[in-house]
Amino acid sequence: MGFSGGCSCGAVRYDIAAASIRAFQCQCRDCQKDSGGGHSSVFVFPRAAFTITGAVREIARASDRGAVKRKGFCPNCGTPIYNKPDQVPDMIGIYVGSLDDASSFTPQAIFYAARGHAWDMLDPEVPKVPEWHTDAR
Repeated sequence: MGFSGGCSCGAVRYDIAAASIRAFQCQCRDCQKDSGGGHSSVFVFPRAAFTITGAVREIARASDRGAVKRKGFCPNCGTPIYNKPDQVPDMIGIYVGSLDDASSFTPQAIFYAARGHAWDMLDPEVPKVPEWHTDAR
């Protein structure tokens, strides 16, 4: 199984030669800022399976729980591509909107649901976790 994606202007492309490890939506303030909306949708993959071409700009920011993440985005069009959590260096979170085909995305949980907005109506069948989960991955 594999995935591919990139930015909206085509300057950044990536491939992932692995199945996803986790799929979730996150309503923390950091993800709201990343997406410009009420949440981010994220697939998690082994970082070793991820290859990228094109220039990516990275910034380091602290998440809502204080963990440092490196956010990668296209410096030309601004499309968010990934986040790399420093605490879990073997994993990478891919923003689902950057995938060529996001049809297989099915969130397993909604994290930081306590910080969500009433207007951000997510699937009521997906389990909601008020803050983050206890598993480091």
